[in-house]
Amino acid sequence: MKDYFKGLVLITAALLLFPAVPYITGAFFEQEAVEAAAEAEAGAFSEEPPEYSPISEVYIYDIVSERVLTVTVEEYIAAALASQLSSEAEPELLKAQGVLMYTYLMKRRLEEAENPTPELCGCDISTDSSKYPRLALGGEPSYDLEPYRDAAREVVGVYCAYGGEPISVAYCYSAGSRTESAATVLGVDVPYLTSVPTEEPDSYITTVTYTSDEVFARLTTTPDGYVLLGGAEGWIKEKETTSGGYVRSVYLDSRFVVSGTELARLLNLPSARFTYRYSAATDRFVFTVSGSGSLVGLSQRGGNALAAQGYNYKEILLHFFPGIEIVEAK
Repeated sequence: MKDYFKGLVLITAALLLFPAVPYITGAFFEQEAVEAAAEAEAGAFSEEPPEYSPISEVYIYDIVSERVLTVTVEEYIAAALASQLSSEAEPELLKAQGVLMYTYLMKRRLEEAENPTPELCGCDISTDSSKYPRLALGGEPSYDLEPYRDAAREVVGVYCAYGGEPISVAYCYSAGSRTESAATVLGVDVPYLTSVPTEEPDSYITTVTYTSDEVFARLTTTPDGYVLLGGAEGWIKEKETTSGGYVRSVYLDSRFVVSGTELARLLNLPSARFTYRYSAATDRFVFTVSGSGSLVGLSQRGGNALAAQGYNYKEILLHFFPGIEIVEAK
């Protein structure tokens, strides 16, 4: 089957690159989701939704040149799409992802207005892809930019809102048969980040294999320094798993409790929905992983499948973010 998503085209070449998309995504949505839940619980959403002016320009701090890059919002959305999706993705999926990127930008600008980040020097985001979404900016691209620009033009000024406020953006490459809720992944209940079925054309399953020496090195050289004693067969034990297979937590060496997300990060697994086995005969840990990324919010593979069935971008977003409104600030 043709792979329509740029993120995984690159990372299948080397195991060490597997977390590139999942954990960059996770890094910039996790704190926002927690804050959104706190606001909802406190009744911070007003009865009269605020009106937001359309954004025309985006300010990006280049951490290498230490200069401010100014691009139009259309260029920003197109650059974000080009870094995340193939130009052969369904047009309605490109638009749905474009709306999420505009929504993310709106929320970032509101946050910076209230609580500026010193290292951004007054900008909206920076080129530090460990903290902000990657952007395909500059240089001569080897692929057609027009599909991204077409999608960007269609959705500039369109954003997802809950209670009148821009939502906390979350998306992943593949969520398997269902997305996970923020309550499962983050331990915080966010009304529009619930578990919903996806209609991906097939299961996205990855097998990752390590020797005991490799697992030992990855788990003991972390800042926390998990000390593993005894035989390798007792190093990793499941503590709690959801009915859908998402690993909430595991025991390391029967002494340390870590989240499934943390173990997936340490072992470069595509997601925290995994099973594993250890073979003493071959001295191998084998992890079988379903999906890729945070598993929360929009599943790009699932969204592409819906678009192929005739769903428009608004219907795709309403499926993956139940209870939201799609607002046009044009």
